[in-house]
Amino acid sequence: MQRSLAGVLLLACSLLARAAHQRPALAHTLGFAAPPLALPRSQNTRGVCRRGGALRMCAAPAETVVDRADGWVRGQTFAELFKKQEVKNLLQEIAEDSDYWMNQRKSFDQVVDLVEQYLRQEDRSLKSLLRDGLTNNILEKVETLDVSPDVVKAFMRTPAVESMAGAILYTGIFEFVQRADILGNVVNNLPVIGPIRQEINKALKQTLDQTLGTQVKDFLGTQSRPAVEQMIQFVLSKDNKAGFGLSGRRLADYVLSRPVSSLLPSEESAKDLREDLWKASRQVVGSVADQSEILDDVFAKIGDRKVGELVPKFPESAKRGMLALWRTFLDSEDGVGLGLSAGKPAGRARERDLE
Repeated sequence: MQRSLAGVLLLACSLLARAAHQRPALAHTLGFAAPPLALPRSQNTRGVCRRGGALRMCAAPAETVVDRADGWVRGQTFAELFKKQEVKNLLQEIAEDSDYWMNQRKSFDQVVDLVEQYLRQEDRSLKSLLRDGLTNNILEKVETLDVSPDVVKAFMRTPAVESMAGAILYTGIFEFVQRADILGNVVNNLPVIGPIRQEINKALKQTLDQTLGTQVKDFLGTQSRPAVEQMIQFVLSKDNKAGFGLSGRRLADYVLSRPVSSLLPSEESAKDLREDLWKASRQVVGSVADQSEILDDVFAKIGDRKVGELVPKFPESAKRGMLALWRTFLDSEDGVGLGLSAGKPAGRARERDLE
């Protein structure tokens, strides 16, 4: 539960940060970033603590920058990092900003196109892409999956399943009547010649189908639901759990053995799915913005908790990657005026002084 919540929070923070970047006023209030300040680009000042325009910044040694930032964020509460009312305002503004969504749709389509193109060209199976240990774990989890009885009942007690059960019973009854050929055996014993017997047999079967068909359908209309209830009991029976688990494992193994490209829907279906996904994302943001009690409930539950309690720690490799990215930024023209000092800063020499 905590991992799921942490993932949602990380995604929410990312979206808020991106939106706030496009809205400096809200960004400043939310604390994502200070309003952009102009820096002179006369020379690269990496590693030097100097004043540039309205900004003065001396950073900690390179080895500690990411660790200190990570430690500071993890030591803050969610209420300290995010102001509830400002988050509500930001969500409401995003939900109503058509230009914002139009721009995001372009990026969304580009990302989906790249991912879909890659997957459609991937001929290897999922099993070959995953480690053997992970594949075995997936198969074992599927085989031992304990589905809630309420979920099974909710799925089985649907009109579609009841119709399927009725269709199976209807087909079974008529298959039995045709194979037993009760009328044919009676007609064959009549003292009539072959061609006449065949015509009588054909006419009787047609009449039987018309008469019996209606009666069977009426009968199954009252028996489909009891049949489904029997199916539910059969599925949930402990005696059959192992058998269904093995069937699920075989299905999962079949899916994992298929080429990745074969698992994708058709291009037409993929377009429809993309459109539905995009509409759903807009509706989710709009729903959260409209239902302010959702945020109230979230802040009430985790507002006083520290980020480090719910968000997993970054691995050291990820921190090194972030540090490399930070250094690359400092070497760029946009990073002029921001430096990493080699020595320890004295007192509050590291703080930003806005004049």
